[in-house]
Amino acid sequence: MPDLEELWYDLNRQPVHAFADWPNREIPKGKPGVYLIYWGVRLIYVGMAQKNLLGRLTQHVRGNRSGDQFCVYLGDRLVMPKLGIDQMKDLFSGELSLDHEIKKFVRSQLSYRYLLVQDDPTARALEAHGLQVAKGQGAELLNSI
Repeated sequence: MPDLEELWYDLNRQPVHAFADWPNREIPKGKPGVYLIYWGVRLIYVGMAQKNLLGRLTQHVRGNRSGDQFCVYLGDRLVMPKLGIDQMKDLFSGELSLDHEIKKFVRSQLSYRYLLVQDDPTARALEAHGLQVAKGQGAELLNSI
């Protein structure tokens, strides 16, 4: 197993990319990886992809809550609380799609950095390590251990 501290350091030194610029053609298909998602400068999520980092980040950009726990967290904790009364009424009536609002939020408000890793066990271990480190530093993450 690679040194998790070294990998965590490497991940935090990667360039930050705006989801507004998606897709990122630099991310190869079918590779495992770990990623950090930011709202402004605030770290809000540590995630990983076992086999396909590009596919995982693409799921997040789409904003669909079905099958994507990140989008569920985002919708519940950051998007819905910012909706006004009229938007909430439209949401309840079906005139407004929460998935659409999540997609807009991801593309306009969030950024990410990523690190490709050698395999699924490394991705899992680095994500767990990153969650512990970030929480230990006081980060209020959407996901937790």
